Amino acid sequence: MALICHAARPARSWKKRICLLRQAKLHLPFHWWRLYVFAVAALLHLPSPALSEGIKLTGWPLTSVGRVNVITGAGRRSQCTGTLVGSRHVLTAAHCLFNTARGTWAHPTSIHFVAGYAKGEFKAHSLAASYVKSEEFEVTTPLQPAMASRDWAIIELAEPIDLKPIRVQSVNEGDVASSGIVRAGYRGDRAHVLTVQQDCSVRPVSTPAALLLHTCSSVSGESGSALLRVGRRGEPEIVGILVASSKHESAPPSLAVPSSTFADAVKTALSR
Repeated sequence: MALICHAARPARSWKKRICLLRQAKLHLPFHWWRLYVFAVAALLHLPSPALSEGIKLTGWPLTSVGRVNVITGAGRRSQCTGTLVGSRHVLTAAHCLFNTARGTWAHPTSIHFVAGYAKGEFKAHSLAASYVKSEEFEVTTPLQPAMASRDWAIIELAEPIDLKPIRVQSVNEGDVASSGIVRAGYRGDRAHVLTVQQDCSVRPVSTPAALLLHTCSSVSGESGSALLRVGRRGEPEIVGILVASSKHESAPPSLAVPSSTFADAVKTALSR
């Protein structure tokens, strides 16, 4: 309460402002202090904190990230994360659309994309009309590297969504190695809020399959979430999507499909 009381009064010096920000960090749980720092910064008219080189904590591009809800049976539902790449197109992981209980692919009408979802509220939503995926992808348990490298899907929505999409960047292996990566997803254990990770790094590998190894951790429900970085145009772009956790102790914790794998499919879908 003290923090809210002090924040309501204009700070008269930068020292006072810094003190308030430190109080926000010290007295709040680790996973939440950044949200409160943003709120305090807004009250004090400070610059908004950036997640990584121009990717903001609130607003676009994170408002174009949403939950992909899939009905898997009577009273049953699974969830993943998807990203709006066109007014009617959402990028996610292919395995998210597979009904493991029935061993079949989900019907488009059982797929629902909810953009900018947070605690029951959202920016926009639409059911799916159809989706495309790699013809070579098969669901395996555990997910094999060859299949992981093909684990992407593009959902076509039944209704257009009036939000700014995020551009998919096609990059060569030599260009994708990068730090300052941001990834945001809906964890299964925190399904009603968007969990954001920043300052991750990625490294492309070609063996045993074309994948990205990245240092962002992954939890069930976050599959399909995009790896974002600020591109040459000065705006966030998608360089890959999360598909699995690495089981090798010497490797970074998570695996992603590089955008070069699905960029042409996205381009084709958007041209229709």
